[in-house]
Parts: sequence; C-alpha cells; structure tokens
Amino acid sequence: MKILFAYEHQYPKYWKDGLWAALNLLEKDGFKIYRWNLLDEEIPNVAGFDFILGWGAFNSPVHHMMISDIPKYKKPEAKMGLCIGGIAAEPNAMYSYDVLFYETEWYLPKIMNHRRPVHAFGINTDIYQKIDDAFIIWDWLTVGAFSTWKRQEKLLKKGGYKLAIGEVQKGNMGESGKIINDLLKGGVMVSDMVEPERLVFIYNAAERVYIPADINGGGERSVLEARACGRPVEVEFDNPKLYELTKSPIWDQFYYFDALKRGINSCF
Repeated sequence: MKILFAYEHQYPKYWKDGLWAALNLLEKDGFKIYRWNLLDEEIPNVAGFDFILGWGAFNSPVHHMMISDIPKYKKPEAKMGLCIGGIAAEPNAMYSYDVLFYETEWYLPKIMNHRRPVHAFGINTDIYQKIDDAFIIWDWLTVGAFSTWKRQEKLLKKGGYKLAIGEVQKGNMGESGKIINDLLKGGVMVSDMVEPERLVFIYNAAERVYIPADINGGGERSVLEARACGRPVEVEFDNPKLYELTKSPIWDQFYYFDALKRGINSCF
C-alpha cells in the first residue's frame, strides 16, 4: 500500500518522535510511505496513493489541505485519515476522514460519533529511556515551546536549580521573548530546542520534570518521554489531559505502529 503522509514541521531534523518511529515501522512492514512537509514543497501527485494520512489539529494547514485540496486529486477509492493534534474538534469536517487517530482518552468524546476513532499514540523509546549512570544537575526541568499556553512562568515558584528548554516561536518572537526574559530574570536557565539524542540526557539529569501547560498547550509527548526516562512528572490539575498521561501506560512506537496499521487496514 502506498501512503502519503502530510505534515508541517519547522524543524524536521528534530522530528524523531513516536510517530516518526511508527512510520518507519510501517515501512519495514511493507507500506510505502512518502513524507510531505507542507513547508518545504508543493503538493505531490496525490493520485498515486492509496491512503493519505495527515498530522495536525483540526483547522491546521494540514487539515485544510486534507479536506479541500487533496480530494480534488486523489483517486476515488483512496482513503484518508488524520492523526489529531490539539484539542479542537469540527463535528462536520471530521467526517471527511475514514479514520481518526487520537492521543488521549480525554479527547475521545469529541469524536465519539465518528465511525472509526482509533487510539494511537506513543513515544520513541529507542531514544527516550532511563540512563542508569546519569547524575542530577537540575532540580526542575520543563520542556515545551515558549508560549503562553505552556505557562512556564509557573516554574518561577519552584525552588532550586531550574531549566526551561523548548522551541522559540520564530513567528511570535515577542511572546517567546517576554517569556524567556521573565524566566531569566527569575533565575531559570533557558535553552532553545535540542536534538532528541541530547534531550534524553537532559531528562535524565533532572530531579523532577514539570509540564504546567494548560489544556491548549500540548505537552503529551514530554510527559511520556520524562516517564520513560524514569523521572517523576508534575502537571497542573486543571489539565486532565496531561494528568491522564501521568498515570497511563508509557505507550511506545510499537503501540503507535500497531494502532496506525489497524486503523489504516480497517478502511479497506
């Protein structure tokens, strides 16, 4: 089966998460996958694919491409699916997809009426794992883009040696710059994004990981990555989505692969 995977990523060299690893497993299993980053190239020849899989939130550029442009060019028998990011749902637009892959059980009620919702999530445990001889450097670590939804300012109330690491929003430098400035003034060490192979050492060097994001702020992968590295994780209780992941299994790329495979095959 030939699959077009449509996604949008400003830093593709950092993209080695559970979905990336699950797609590699699908390829080893015989699926032929073409990865299309909307930021890098024009739309490929969609008619040559049996299944089109998007990764993004409802109302994201990927979603709009999937429901407006791709149907014009795909062959009639080709199916479509979406790996949903974010928390929004579109009751009508979701029926454009033959299968919806969701990350947390908290989200399921939003798409309960869809004919084929499939739980599919996981982290890349080939990278994120406990390092037995690691030594602690930071009392608190937070990981996530410097945006208001991540609420990194809550880290200022924590004691000890603190590090905030994540993406500087190149398209919203004013917001990121203020957050970073406030953190630095409060004595927090700050770093832009790092490669996953370095981030695993940073997780292992933290006494505790704190993901204070609100319900809009993501952080799902960071919670599971930190847990896979053996670190205790604290979230805010007003975010049931992340709290769920502090208690859930640590889903990995093999779980993700199996869910994607089952969901895709169920469409035919």
